[in-house]
Amino acid sequence: MIVLNKLLYVINIITLFALTLSYFAPISNPNSFLWPLAFLGLVYPILLIINLFFCLYWLSLFKKYFWSNLFIILIGFNQINSFINLNKTKENINAKFSIMSFNVRLFNEYKWINKPNIKNKIIDFINSEKPNILCLQEFYAPIELPQINMKFNHIGLQSKKKEWRMATYSDFPIINKGTVSIYGEKKNNVCIFSDITIDLDTFRIYNIHLASNWFNLKDYSFLEEPLSNSELFKENFLNIVKRLKKSFSKRAIQADVISNHINKSPYPIILCGDFNDTPYSYTYRKLTKNLKDSFLNKGFGLGKTYNVRFLKMNLPLRIDYIFTSHEINIANYETKKIKISDHYPIKVIIN
Repeated sequence: MIVLNKLLYVINIITLFALTLSYFAPISNPNSFLWPLAFLGLVYPILLIINLFFCLYWLSLFKKYFWSNLFIILIGFNQINSFINLNKTKENINAKFSIMSFNVRLFNEYKWINKPNIKNKIIDFINSEKPNILCLQEFYAPIELPQINMKFNHIGLQSKKKEWRMATYSDFPIINKGTVSIYGEKKNNVCIFSDITIDLDTFRIYNIHLASNWFNLKDYSFLEEPLSNSELFKENFLNIVKRLKKSFSKRAIQADVISNHINKSPYPIILCGDFNDTPYSYTYRKLTKNLKDSFLNKGFGLGKTYNVRFLKMNLPLRIDYIFTSHEINIANYETKKIKISDHYPIKVIIN
């Protein structure tokens, strides 16, 4: 037992150190020499769970190591609130409008979900929810637009008709449409904005889809069972690290440019989309500056919006967001737990 506790103590020291470093991930630009911290921010929930286990374990043995775990966990208490919100508040004031953000994964074009009519189910779901404003990522309509029951739209067309797009739909008039150019790129599969008039007010709606990690089936298989092939472990692990490092860097650049564009907006902001990054990231911190996170404001429970498995466990990853200017009053936030994409749609009601 003594030998076991010594081994656990060493492991605990390592995980505590990693947890402490993860707190610096949101303020560390992945394009600097501090880029490894971005990985620790990504696995923050896992590090937290491990150290909570150690905290309870040492407490059960009346060991003083309990206090170091408790202290480090409490330092990052605000981080916990980013994916578990227990402050349930919901206003019953008459809604002014609702807005939904949803990564539809190309309407299941490549049959990732092995079920029939997923595209129709997505469209039927959207129409049944009746959001007043809708932001779609990984929108794909090479032949004709889907029959979404909303009067106005802003479709982010590419140079080729079959390329991926962004799409913003609205019940209200769109008086201006634009693309946020990322360092001169003409592609608009990263960020589009739409100025929408509602009664006497005008809002600027940003619809974003930041750089994906581009994992393939082999990568996902490795994440679910990393020890299934010990001979290829190093190769697979380094491949994951390489992909993540590249995507962290791209998203940081995109977030910097979009943030600068937001700061020049003449109207109140609603920022929607798939960040492909967690709340413990530089990207999240950059884009949430001067804006408020609707989940933290009116959400409840686990903020999970993305389905991915690690070691056969479903991780509570929140990578889809709706942010608003502080003067906009949020009445309610909801994650729609419907499995018609690898993302869950999120919906916010504005008073």
